[in-house]
Amino acid sequence: MIMNFFRKTLCVFVAVFFLLVPLSSAFAEQQEEVWAPDLSLNALDGREVSLQQYRGKYVLLNFWATWCGPCKMEMPSLERLHQRFKSKNLEVVAVSNDMFGARVVVPYIKANRLSFTILLDQKMRASSDYGVVSLPTTYLIDPQGRIIGALYGAENWDEPSTLKYFEELLARS
Repeated sequence: MIMNFFRKTLCVFVAVFFLLVPLSSAFAEQQEEVWAPDLSLNALDGREVSLQQYRGKYVLLNFWATWCGPCKMEMPSLERLHQRFKSKNLEVVAVSNDMFGARVVVPYIKANRLSFTILLDQKMRASSDYGVVSLPTTYLIDPQGRIIGALYGAENWDEPSTLKYFEELLARS
């Protein structure tokens, strides 16, 4: 058990070390090739969703919870980012860490009119696979399934520099 804790801590440290620390925009390109762990979780409508389904598209994978203040602060701008780029090869997928699942997530989603894909990770298995230690945590995954960026903490997703980053990224694909 203690060894498992140290192994997870080391994995998180290595992931943080090799993944990006945001510079002038939400993300910057990373040099190390890191493949995104596959995940398979239930969406709010009950269907099972796998990260594999999004191959060929960029995926902004956001780990969050309804009880997380910074998560709630960034959700409106995440929705605007989704609306702006949903037809341009970018999928926004949010993974809820709420232990009460759909019972607390559905009212929040409806009240905030969020339309991007929401997955439920009540047992935090996917969060563990990704080394998530704080919320929100967001990963940018390229069309081949590599993690090309990571952001720890809340972001204003419609900052001009962030929008410019996504416009340039998606123009290349």
